[in-house]
Amino acid sequence: MNNYFKGLDTLRAIAALVVVWGHVENVKYNASIPSLEESSSILFPDSHLAVILFFVLSGFLITHLLVNERDKTGDISFKSFYMRRILRIWPLYYAIILLSYLLIEANYTFKSTLLCLTIFPNIAHALDQGWPSSPQIWSIGVEEQFYLLWPLVFYVLPEKRLSLCLILFFIAYSLFPHVYGFINVRRLHQEELGIFINKLFYGTKFNCMAIGAFMGFSVARKKKWVNYISHYILVTAFILLSIGLWFFRFKLSYFQDEFFAVIFSVVIVGVVNNPKVLIDTKLSSFLGKISYGIYIYHWLIIMLAFKYIHYDGNLMQYNILLYSIVFIATILISWLSYISYERFFLNIKKRYSTH
Repeated sequence: MNNYFKGLDTLRAIAALVVVWGHVENVKYNASIPSLEESSSILFPDSHLAVILFFVLSGFLITHLLVNERDKTGDISFKSFYMRRILRIWPLYYAIILLSYLLIEANYTFKSTLLCLTIFPNIAHALDQGWPSSPQIWSIGVEEQFYLLWPLVFYVLPEKRLSLCLILFFIAYSLFPHVYGFINVRRLHQEELGIFINKLFYGTKFNCMAIGAFMGFSVARKKKWVNYISHYILVTAFILLSIGLWFFRFKLSYFQDEFFAVIFSVVIVGVVNNPKVLIDTKLSSFLGKISYGIYIYHWLIIMLAFKYIHYDGNLMQYNILLYSIVFIATILISWLSYISYERFFLNIKKRYSTH
């Protein structure tokens, strides 16, 4: 059973690099150093949307894997599924919690520590109790919670109703925080709970993973409409559209993440389903394979870089030095981690393969 798709490593690489870029500029902005975040005209993509791309990719791949496993074996091995996810995600996740705790002085509250150690960093984030030395781990909690629940739902739901259920969930989950906010302002007047709901739903994008799952299921089942949206001209148009809107800071007042999730999901389908759409290079494939490490390690490296590189007023010189160190160190450490620490667990993970 082949669950490798061309193009997805490149999409992962783009998402990971945009996250690093965005966080460098965000930390500069918070340190009162001239930053691209202050500019409305310079090409600068929203790093949050890179995480949305990761979510859509995860929903797509996991669902395609589940469909293939059930086709091959007639069942879903929950033990094998969960062990594969644990062995891929947990080693780096807990490593960065330990490393950041040892290397960065910060206020680690009991609530933050408890929630992050139990794979609920997104809840901690929504409570303003995130892991201060590596706050990006909030999204790992979202993915792990989705991985916990989705195979069970997939197993229980009749396949003929799966697509409809995913679409309805996408719509309902997208609407809920807005409906709740409307009711809260007019009836409930629970300010703190309203803030928590907004922050939680801003980050915990199960709906974006659901639209990826819908596309993964549709590709696995070779739905006829998938071929229509995989036409070369249409795929090219959606790729250019996604790049243009994302990198030129297109904004919607509502449903921004959901809008981009749909566009990203169409791009993913076209990239994997049309053999003429080739976006991989040796470099992008390499970066895609270590993208999880890039995402996990980059914030700690940024923090250490800011600690030892001081801004003296020469912005160009500062940016060249800062970006060179952050990107080179992040990629190098992620690669070394992948071929050593992660490989140990990836080799164990193979024991739970459904091949």
